Amino acid sequence: MASEEKQLPKTVKINGSYCRNYNAIHHAQFHRNQLDLVKGVDKTKLKIPEVAMQKWEGEVNEEVDLNEKAARSVHTKALLEKDEERDKLLTHLFGIIRFNHYSPVQATAQAAEKLDSIFGKYIAENIQREGFEDESGHIVGLLNDAAPYTAEIAALGLTDTITQLKTVNDAYEALRKERRSETVTAKTEALKVLRPKTDASYEYICSYIEAAYITATSDDVKTLIERLVSDMNQVITDFKGSHKSSLAQKKAAKDPKEPKTPKEPKQPKEPKTPEPPKDPKQPEKPGGGSGEQPKKPDEKPMDPKKPGGDGNPDIKLPEE
Repeated sequence: MASEEKQLPKTVKINGSYCRNYNAIHHAQFHRNQLDLVKGVDKTKLKIPEVAMQKWEGEVNEEVDLNEKAARSVHTKALLEKDEERDKLLTHLFGIIRFNHYSPVQATAQAAEKLDSIFGKYIAENIQREGFEDESGHIVGLLNDAAPYTAEIAALGLTDTITQLKTVNDAYEALRKERRSETVTAKTEALKVLRPKTDASYEYICSYIEAAYITATSDDVKTLIERLVSDMNQVITDFKGSHKSSLAQKKAAKDPKEPKTPKEPKQPKEPKTPEPPKDPKQPEKPGGGSGEQPKKPDEKPMDPKKPGGDGNPDIKLPEE
């Protein structure tokens, strides 16, 4: 009797996060989200040492604190005022587009529909409520997307709004760069040391969670860990998508696409010189050089394709 094939126990896997590539704010937010998920589960079920959890939590809190201090220094009153200006402009822009969907003027409604398809992603993400840096990047992307649709923008009376939005966003970025230089060095040096520690603690915690699933003796515990891992993987997916979108917006800001130069129209061809008309054939006289006599009324015309007849030597069959 053949021996039964042994099956390996089921496992769970927490996906790679690539969080080392995130900016300072996203890195801290990622770890804060994952920490909250893990803390929401009974640690005895996960068998995570208390000291490991305390270390990770302390590092996450320190990252959050560094980012908040930097934000307080960078985002002065002038910056906050500029941010409020661009928020109002965005709200006005999106509101006019949505409102004109119902315009009784067909051209206006069509322009609104077109712009909604272009700006829909920014409206859906509610970029007015995003972090300062993310909002700046999205505004640059929005302005680049708007460039080919000046006619539709003008149809809704939004030309000045778009111009003001660019002016205010540029002013905000100029102020932010001035203020950032005062704090960026100290913050960067501190985070350069701290971030690898936070990442290492996170990986350590993840290994305990995966191991706890293998050693769990009850289905309830296994189900609990499966749900936790699923939630953590969803956070990883969300942050990867946000990071990818942010990179795309920054790239668009650095390298805006230039409109293609229209091709020059082809030069019209010179008209051909008309050939001189051929001399008209002289009408043949009856009984003339052709040898053909005028037909009598009762005679049938001779078929030129048939040889013979009157033996006229001037009528020849075409050569093949």
